[in-house]
Amino acid sequence: MLTSDLLRTRIQGRRIAPSFIDPSSERLNGRADELLQIFTRAAAESWTRGQLTAGVREVEGTATDHKLIRGLAKVLTDACTFETISPLPPAELRARVFAHAARTGPLALRAGLTGRRTADTVLAEIGAELPPPEGGGAWTPAALQRALYADLKDEQLLTERAGPRDARALLHRYNTALVQALLLRASRVEVSLTRPAPKRVRQLVRYLKFFQLMFRMSREDGQVDLVVDGPQSLLRQSTRYGLQLATFFPAVLLQPGAWSLEAELRWGKRNLRKQLLLSSARGLVSHYRDRGAWRSNIEQWFEERFTAAQTDWVMGPGEPLNLGQQSVLVPDFTFRKDGRVGHLDIVGYWRRGYLRKRLAGTPSNVIVAVSRQLSGETGALPQTLQRRVLGFAKVIPVKKVLERLEMVAQPAR
Repeated sequence: MLTSDLLRTRIQGRRIAPSFIDPSSERLNGRADELLQIFTRAAAESWTRGQLTAGVREVEGTATDHKLIRGLAKVLTDACTFETISPLPPAELRARVFAHAARTGPLALRAGLTGRRTADTVLAEIGAELPPPEGGGAWTPAALQRALYADLKDEQLLTERAGPRDARALLHRYNTALVQALLLRASRVEVSLTRPAPKRVRQLVRYLKFFQLMFRMSREDGQVDLVVDGPQSLLRQSTRYGLQLATFFPAVLLQPGAWSLEAELRWGKRNLRKQLLLSSARGLVSHYRDRGAWRSNIEQWFEERFTAAQTDWVMGPGEPLNLGQQSVLVPDFTFRKDGRVGHLDIVGYWRRGYLRKRLAGTPSNVIVAVSRQLSGETGALPQTLQRRVLGFAKVIPVKKVLERLEMVAQPAR
């Protein structure tokens, strides 16, 4: 995610807009290619984070667009995996090596000068005592030399590189990252879809649920409106929630039809109100594969346990419910038995005010499940809300869902 010092924006009154770049620019494609070559080489040669940073600085050179280059590098770095590679915790390894060197006497800088032992000799002796590294062989003096300070951030090794593989994709990813960085400061986001296909609405709702966001959906005259609460609306876990909201944004870009987005932001040290406006006309490109709707672990775990349970209830995908006043609810699961119907709606992040509003229009045959770990406030739920929701820790208890279904299920219409 782009940090504040890497954000490039334009502000006019209450409006704020990212300073998007042109992915078709030959100059920018050249810059992006240089960075990609650095990262490809770094992955092939297992560079340290420090070496990679130095390589990016070489690309910067005497150019004037340092912030852009560092932003592109941040996008690539976020897709990399860095690891501390050491046979022992580095602090323990240092103590062992230095103690061994102290016991064996003074060391020479280079072999052959005074007949004394060298640091490589000490490292080779320690390496012979250690379990072999993955892949076999032995710990070489050079590998142990790197491992001595592998707990420093700059000494972590690049072990895997994902993310953009060509210049155009990197530039598109950067434009998306600019929007994501702004959404970290959102108090409210509204997405409007113009006459979307039903499967596309379901796809977007599944992404919202996967990222456990607080949202409301309505439909009128072919337009679907989604209102998503932003991280600034939470007292607790706002940073984690903000990352979830920002990570959700590329799912909007998968929509093939027209869409618009309006976000209210809190900007700067004074928390000034700013407005971000975007639409499909901007031509932003998602880096998510259009492979259908993701599913959260909570849903998958519940489905696995429900399937293994002995029950006459038949479970299927959630069926959209018309709540009146153009509001729509898409529960996660719908259950049927003996002509009766019940639903299960899993809520992600929540606060008491959000739950009250959500429950106000929710039919009585819908079981609302909330995770205690995703509360945006301190304190327990009031009794009035506890009667209508099913709380859980990590896994939704199937037994309690079955008990609730027997109580709330209604005849099918």
